[in-house]
Amino acid sequence: MGHIVKTSAGTFRANWRDPSGRQKAKTFKTRREASAYLADVEGDLNRGTYLDPKVGKLKLGEYAERWLAGRHVETRTRERTLSVMRIHVLPRWNDWPLAKIEHRAVQEWVNVLSGRLAPASVAKCFGALSMVLDSAIRARLIALNPCKGVSLPSTHKPRRAAQALSRADFFDRLLPAVAVQYRPLVALAAGTGLRWGECAGLAWSAVDLDHNTLRVVQVVIETGGVRSIKPYPKSRAGVRTIPLPGFLAEELRALRAGIDPEPAPTALIFTSRSGQPLLRSTFRRQVWRPALVRAGLLGRVTEQGSDKWQAAWPDETGMEWTKEFTTEREAVEHVAYHAAGGLRFHDLRHSYATWLVSDNVPVNVVRAVMGHESTSTTLNLYTHAPHEYDDRVRGVFDDPDDDLLTA
Repeated sequence: MGHIVKTSAGTFRANWRDPSGRQKAKTFKTRREASAYLADVEGDLNRGTYLDPKVGKLKLGEYAERWLAGRHVETRTRERTLSVMRIHVLPRWNDWPLAKIEHRAVQEWVNVLSGRLAPASVAKCFGALSMVLDSAIRARLIALNPCKGVSLPSTHKPRRAAQALSRADFFDRLLPAVAVQYRPLVALAAGTGLRWGECAGLAWSAVDLDHNTLRVVQVVIETGGVRSIKPYPKSRAGVRTIPLPGFLAEELRALRAGIDPEPAPTALIFTSRSGQPLLRSTFRRQVWRPALVRAGLLGRVTEQGSDKWQAAWPDETGMEWTKEFTTEREAVEHVAYHAAGGLRFHDLRHSYATWLVSDNVPVNVVRAVMGHESTSTTLNLYTHAPHEYDDRVRGVFDDPDDDLLTA
């Protein structure tokens, strides 16, 4: 049991022993204050929630460094968290003692961030701070997380509807408009439903052109413009074997035949000029978006006479803008850069799943080749009923079976 002693200075010292048996003490001006504090301490000791008053003096920056060092997460997750901590969290909280961080101060910080960052970025910053403080609770450094109950800006925004190309538009318009050296990559995404990272990380050793199959075993990840190989895909279901359609097998055979000397088995199929994995943003800007323009799938570029090309493109509000250029290339690049919307590379994955379902491929097979854990993901996210399904659905009721109706 604790006890109170009056000191020679006229103050009152509360004394108690912590769970390890070590003597602890704290001095107060009055006996009432000392008694109230000692009662709280003894209650915490009985409930097993006791915290040493001194440990809360540890500064957040010092504890965050230990927390970051002890985390076991993916490299990309680690780098993102480090970036958020370095740029947004530590400049504000580095020198604050853990026990001094209170709810109101956190709310004020969130409000300031909301004035200069997007809601999703504010949520990431807040989440990083909250994780550090949750860890401090488990380490018995603080009793409560002051982030609890803090109001964040809404991150809700309308989800962009996925788009699915028809096979005719893909083969007759988009694929011919892609720069020749990148057609195998676009064909790969449309012919197998691979994600960007899976396409960029595909090695020749994973492709079997004798049996027309490929195996997804690794992906390329990007963090801050730095690309690296991750030796396993998004999930366990992501490790899969996919049959190659004929047009894709031909593209890959032609690509490999044009490489001299024979590529090493572990070599990536698609790389930059420097031999590094492709950078997604560069591909999107220099290859993908211009191909959409040339295919007539994003804005318009029309010849207006000798050395005159007109570019037309929509902005975010749907208003159309026009401008004239002296070369087709300049017009295409301008539309590609300024036009709002347009197909994403990932929409080729949506298209692939939709084509399979439209041709009555069983959904469990579609799930397997798409690398999904469950069929509900396949059905909810990656398939879109083709327009001709409307007539097929209506047709079910045009000539009903009288026997079924009267049974």
